[in-house]
Amino acid sequence: MSFTMSVCSTSSVCWKQHVSLKHNRVQGRRISLAHKSSSKQSRICCTASEPTAVSSKPSRFPGVRPDLVPSKHIVLSMEVDVDALIAKAAFPIPPEDLVQLTKAFIKAQTDQDADKWFSEDFLFVAPVVGPFNKKTFTEALSSFELLASFPDFTSNFHDFRVDPFQPNRVFFTTKFTGTNTGKVLGLFDATGKAVESAPEAQSVTFNERGEVTKYTIGYVLDKQVGNTGGLGGVFGIFHAIGYGLPFPEGQPWQPSPVYGFFLEINKRADSPLIKQVRDFVKSFGLGSK
Repeated sequence: MSFTMSVCSTSSVCWKQHVSLKHNRVQGRRISLAHKSSSKQSRICCTASEPTAVSSKPSRFPGVRPDLVPSKHIVLSMEVDVDALIAKAAFPIPPEDLVQLTKAFIKAQTDQDADKWFSEDFLFVAPVVGPFNKKTFTEALSSFELLASFPDFTSNFHDFRVDPFQPNRVFFTTKFTGTNTGKVLGLFDATGKAVESAPEAQSVTFNERGEVTKYTIGYVLDKQVGNTGGLGGVFGIFHAIGYGLPFPEGQPWQPSPVYGFFLEINKRADSPLIKQVRDFVKSFGLGSK
């Protein structure tokens, strides 16, 4: 009896433990399922509440007044098709190669190895100086050692492009900056002054052999920029360091007395003098009726 009771007692305990364990497992599964369901709903809610991704592509015309922004892409009626013009000319050296030849020529000048580049009919042309042939140009170039006068100078070359109307010619822009810490022309003392030129247009023209037939420099694009007085090339550099050249072409531009006179009277369009000039011109049957 005692054995039976013992067995039964043990079985009862075991059964209770089994039922309890099963109950806990069921409850655990319910909790787990509830937790998963809750997590899923949470993720759905979070996903639904997340804002729509915004494109990282930058907007056009940032900060521009709305009334100035073009409503569509604009091609001007007088704008040329650069690629078509260059292709039509059919110069044998392609544009990208011409730009590389231009840079190689510039580097050769820096390395003092440019003589081989010049064609027999080479010309150097600047706004005032030139045209110089090959011999005159190389002699003039060797007489002015820019690096000795401005050891830190840089030309800041940029914007290389082929001329669509003359596809064997490469234009580019420079902006000279440097400090005069060495003797000028080997004669004059250094001034310690910094130079910032205006942007200047330069160009190199090639023949079909890749030789340079024409080299132009010093054409100022904006005379109000920098401290060179609106002068290009070495004229502007000399002016900026206080060694301006002693002739009108080496000085900042000033209107001539005659041009100044016409500028002044142009401000007084209704003056009697202007009316007399107009009547005089009309008496010859010239000008507008």
